[in-house]
Amino acid sequence: MIKVDGQKDYQGAYAERVQNRQAAHQMMEGRKDASAERVKEAMEKTKASGGNYDSFSASEEAKNFLNGESQKADSSKKMSEFAEYTKIYKDERIAKAQDSFWKNTGKQYLVFSQKLNESGFFDSMSDKEVRETESILRTITKGMDSLSNAWYLTGQGPSGADGKGYTLPTSYEARMELESSVAALIYFGETCIEDEGLRKEFEGLANDYYAHNTEVLNEYANPVEQMDKAVSRFHANSQSGLCNDLFAKAASQNSDRVSYSKYMGGVTHTKEEEQQYRKELSGLFGQLKQNSFGQADIWRQIQNTMLNYATNGGGSKLIREQVLAGAWDSFSRMEDCWSLLLNKE
Repeated sequence: MIKVDGQKDYQGAYAERVQNRQAAHQMMEGRKDASAERVKEAMEKTKASGGNYDSFSASEEAKNFLNGESQKADSSKKMSEFAEYTKIYKDERIAKAQDSFWKNTGKQYLVFSQKLNESGFFDSMSDKEVRETESILRTITKGMDSLSNAWYLTGQGPSGADGKGYTLPTSYEARMELESSVAALIYFGETCIEDEGLRKEFEGLANDYYAHNTEVLNEYANPVEQMDKAVSRFHANSQSGLCNDLFAKAASQNSDRVSYSKYMGGVTHTKEEEQQYRKELSGLFGQLKQNSFGQADIWRQIQNTMLNYATNGGGSKLIREQVLAGAWDSFSRMEDCWSLLLNKE
């Protein structure tokens, strides 16, 4: 993985271009101001020595000479005026992270952008092309970035500082989004990076990204899923006579929701089943990038794979419809991502 040092945090190739232009502009403005002041001083000294001049002009070479060494200090001052990006973390491991993906929790696309930028990938691109390329990378990692942003309270990332407009995915939705994003990163490398060495390094980063986010998901616990498990356990206890009246009252007030929680909270999976789920999704996303004419059918297969895993192949029609409806945000993010990748020129 890329290691980070004490230097200023990388904010993206396009942001870096803008900052460099701003710095250059500020340096030029500072140079003009300094030159004008020195010319004024020279005129005052000339008059004081007895010279009688109505006007005074200086060549660009003279201005540059007059500006001289002082401009170096001015340049350093101007560059330091760019404020460092401040992060507020809940997790000390993230705050003190040296690993690139932990350090960029909530904006992991920057790890890939930085690799490409340092390798000269963006050098021949226009500003528009750089923005579009980074937008694709941002869209690819958006699902996992948003989850990490919300889960670790980083106060940054695609879901926004306050998390508005983002709903935490279920565990099975999140694992699906991870498989999608890794497949999309590999596809990006295959179709956008011509240099074989850089492409292999990029794919290596994609593998690191997968390992990092697998660790995140192993820590992640969707609160609604936890509530469903509690309702399911409560129902099991009520069947044995414990808290029967209380459960019956809750069930009568929201029977559909209670029925959903009773069933979904009782679904469990073995490690082998989870691995098989990932394998099936990985294969389907692999088909998605190879079959431009059968995408609708592949998306249906992805939906069915998620649905069957989430419900353990069972559940009523209403429950299965609720599971599918709940996954709308995840499918929207994934379809936006693959639409950008598959339809780009």
